[in-house]
Amino acid sequence: MPNQKVHVLGHDEIVSMLGLLGIEGTVIKENDDFLKEFNNLVNDPLIFMIIISLDLSDNILDFLIDFKINRRKPFIMYIPDIFNLDSGSANLFLTRVYESINKIIS
Repeated sequence: MPNQKVHVLGHDEIVSMLGLLGIEGTVIKENDDFLKEFNNLVNDPLIFMIIISLDLSDNILDFLIDFKINRRKPFIMYIPDIFNLDSGSANLFLTRVYESINKIIS
């Protein structure tokens, strides 16, 4: 797996911080930019993990939940914006994934 890559999508600060660790990233300013860049990364066979650290709309969160449920690769990790003290959207995301899994299992 030496050719496999991790890529971060987020605000300037998080992309710069993870860039210091050698992780490539893309600064996202608008939700529309997120979907375009996300789809490009998903289609790149070298990308095995995408880290997302952004405040996203409910529609995009639903899209990511659907993606995680239906596809195994690349691995998607959604973390709250560490520079935003209100990280409610991360809990909402995890809650929705858990509820979706329960619906599938039940």
